[in-house]
Amino acid sequence: MHLDYVDIFYHHRPDPETPLEETMQALDQIVRSGKALYAGISSYPPALTIKAAKMLKELGTPCLIHQVRYNILDRVPENGLLEVLEKERIGCIVFSPLAQGVLTNRYFNGIPGDSRAAKPHGFLHPADITEEKLSITRKLNALAEKRGPIACSDVARLVIK
Repeated sequence: MHLDYVDIFYHHRPDPETPLEETMQALDQIVRSGKALYAGISSYPPALTIKAAKMLKELGTPCLIHQVRYNILDRVPENGLLEVLEKERIGCIVFSPLAQGVLTNRYFNGIPGDSRAAKPHGFLHPADITEEKLSITRKLNALAEKRGPIACSDVARLVIK
């Protein structure tokens, strides 16, 4: 990367073959060595998030942020994780808010040849684009079209409420 350090170093996905203590010690060492300013985790379930946060806190490197997949089709973080993050005072940042493009109109007429779902590798597969998901997306799209464009300042006011 040709950088002296990164702002946040994330550990993406817990590894069942590696002890959690070892992973958290590695994150702590990365921060202590100056290679990262902060430590974060990604895709950890609630119970493991609690354990990881406790370990990092004891090492003196608090867990700053948790990166989760979260969108209207994937609301798993609402099953306890968001409460854990609030209690532990860990920030939350979302990835895949448009469900790899499924929450756009991109797939309304099939799978385009240049789309993520058409690629032989990656996280979106043709089987993931179900009629149920497309039905939800079409309804959301109709609501958005009915509402019309929204200014960034309006979005900020909605979020702050």
